[in-house]
Amino acid sequence: MNLGTGSGHATLRALAIMALVLATASLCAPSPSRAETATAKPGSNAQPGEVLMQADNLVYDSDHEIVTATGNVEIAYDSRILKADKVTYDQKKDLVTADGNVSLLEPTGEVAFADHLALRNKMKDGVVQTLSVLLTDKSRLAGHDAERVDGTVTTLHRGVYSPCKICKEEGQTTPLWQIKAFRVIHNAKTKRIIYEDAYMELFGVPVAYLPFFSHPDPTVKRQSGFLVPTIASSTDLGQEVTIPYYWAIAPNMDATIAPQFTSKQGIVYQGQFRHRLESGTYQLDATSTWPRDRVSGTPGDAAFRGSLFSNGRFNIVPTWNWGFQTELVTDNTYLRKYGLSDKTDLTNNLYVEHFDGRDSLTANGYYFRNLLPTTNRDNTPWVAPIVNFDHDFGNIFGDGRLTFNSNMMVLGTPAGLDSRRLSTSFKWEKHFTSRAGQVYRLFASLRGDVYSTDKAPIGTTPTTYHGNETVARGLPQAGVEISYPFVNSNGWLRQVIEPIAEVIVAPTVHNTDSIPNQDSINFEFDDTNLFSENRFPGYDRWESGSRVNAGVRYSVYGNDGGKASILFGQSYRLQEDNSFSTSSGLRDQKSDYVGSIQISPNDNFVAVHRFRLDKDDFKFKRNEFDLIGRVGPLAAQLGYAYYANDPTLTTTTGAREEVSLGGILKLSEYWRLFGSSTRDLANKVTISNRIGVGYQDECFGLSVGFYQSNIYYQDIQKSNTFLVEVTFKNLGTTGTGQSSGSATAGVINPGSSLFGKEDTSLFGDPAGWINKSSQ
Repeated sequence: MNLGTGSGHATLRALAIMALVLATASLCAPSPSRAETATAKPGSNAQPGEVLMQADNLVYDSDHEIVTATGNVEIAYDSRILKADKVTYDQKKDLVTADGNVSLLEPTGEVAFADHLALRNKMKDGVVQTLSVLLTDKSRLAGHDAERVDGTVTTLHRGVYSPCKICKEEGQTTPLWQIKAFRVIHNAKTKRIIYEDAYMELFGVPVAYLPFFSHPDPTVKRQSGFLVPTIASSTDLGQEVTIPYYWAIAPNMDATIAPQFTSKQGIVYQGQFRHRLESGTYQLDATSTWPRDRVSGTPGDAAFRGSLFSNGRFNIVPTWNWGFQTELVTDNTYLRKYGLSDKTDLTNNLYVEHFDGRDSLTANGYYFRNLLPTTNRDNTPWVAPIVNFDHDFGNIFGDGRLTFNSNMMVLGTPAGLDSRRLSTSFKWEKHFTSRAGQVYRLFASLRGDVYSTDKAPIGTTPTTYHGNETVARGLPQAGVEISYPFVNSNGWLRQVIEPIAEVIVAPTVHNTDSIPNQDSINFEFDDTNLFSENRFPGYDRWESGSRVNAGVRYSVYGNDGGKASILFGQSYRLQEDNSFSTSSGLRDQKSDYVGSIQISPNDNFVAVHRFRLDKDDFKFKRNEFDLIGRVGPLAAQLGYAYYANDPTLTTTTGAREEVSLGGILKLSEYWRLFGSSTRDLANKVTISNRIGVGYQDECFGLSVGFYQSNIYYQDIQKSNTFLVEVTFKNLGTTGTGQSSGSATAGVINPGSSLFGKEDTSLFGDPAGWINKSSQ
């Protein structure tokens, strides 16, 4: 087996360094005409090319031409240090020997140990007895004896490698796993370490035999070769095996080819190409398959299915750069069907950026695609271009900051809708605190838009459209935000009550459906935008009219680090604004109530509750809470979300309600029990279940689990998946560690592990910090 990048192991280059040190050290011995005894006291640091020797005794026998150093011998050369009880150099026989507690410390931190060392032929050939190498990552390589030929090839007999520590229990002499080989060869020219007649032991029991096994030595950062395969089994795809091959094309270029073999659907071809240039980098990820089983009337009926994901970023000059992103698929269900990604929204983007201090200029082109089955692709827009310019004038006469923004956009859809926009705005803002403690924010803005549109829908009528129209509009507004924090402290607890009021004065400039709404559809009124001057996220819709936003924030801070806060407020306007939907909570003169409660008594518990209450009957229109906590060995998260029916946000009818629970139970120092479940309460359906058990120590990981998905539409069926993941430190991971929802379309990362990053975790982490906190 030939392992590529990601399979770094023990190195034998310590032997070559030892030879170099001893060869140069011989030049430092004195050469008088008779035998003499001396004590060498070198300086603290050896300069490049300089050898420093220190020993209790240094003897030179001129008759036999033998130099002998004994007693705490220490030789330093180019930041490398050789230690031994005795070192001799026989000039006639060209033989250097070191005996007794021989050790060599490299600049990298690796340490080689031996009982006896002998080198000949100008230090090119030699033997070492009982060699042991301690690597920087605490891995170990040992052998009964070693031979070195021509200064480049070192052969270790009866070699053993393991990154595991030996348990301290009485009678325990073997690591959890190790690789044994009859012969281990390190070729310095080819920079490879080769194992012959090797087998792996687990708990001291042989479990796998490999007649030939090799990997790059640690001096190689990347080299072509097969990576660790991944294995899975599911009801939808059957038995799955992915065998990645890494190809180091050039120092700045590589590729990974990873065919995924499935028993039910044939082969899914996956590939990744990466290239680094002087001006930037780019990456291409492609997948393809010719399905074996085709489902009539669904996207799965296609003869060919595939995807292309890519991204790149390049510098033009120091303040200018450009880049791109592509996310393309042949159909709506392909990525989820083959477990490549859970993405439902794809974005293709080409951009140019300029940043100079606080000023910026960006130009973007976009193409979007939604993969949900209810999406009408004829109404999905493309944007080319959208240009945004921001300029900061700084303080105007030392009294407030003035900024300028300009936005230009050209948008179209396959259905024929066209929209062209030019928007400019000036905004002035000033912050100050009065002597009485009130905190003020004064602001004023002036915005003007010009739109040219064609085929904009008229209201909610699906078949009627405006013609080619030009719309100009302007909106001035000014306001003040005032808060008055009251603080009380009794030595161990500090309380802050902060009434907040924001008054905005502006004319009523209603939105018109002659301007199609493309960038302000997904809107939600909550505590995060209670004091916003414009609650619409984009340019196509704005909030006008005079209004008052009022609320109160109460916070508590403990000396032990605990804290809690409550925010509650409402918005009032002089007249209703039909730009907002009836279900948004903002249309009437009085808005719904919004608020949040956040409690964190210590680092082990966090609770967040966000809500929106109907202004008339105080019923929940939006209700979310998340609890994340750790009690002893248990770390868990509970999430709940309820949203009242809002046709502007979703195509489904009725309210949405969901609950999720996940956790990890630390059974012992190395064992974990973990699981999660998500249930749709509105439709009384469990969406997914996960459960598993895992083991992880410093050198080995094992996880076994079961995943159940009840999502089905078109050719995607309910599935049950049995997952097994095994991680050997420095060898890699075999399992199904694919990143759900990743922008990279499914190319396996063989180095991912269950207890590593949460987004590459085998079973998913119910809370990002749980894995770290439960270690």
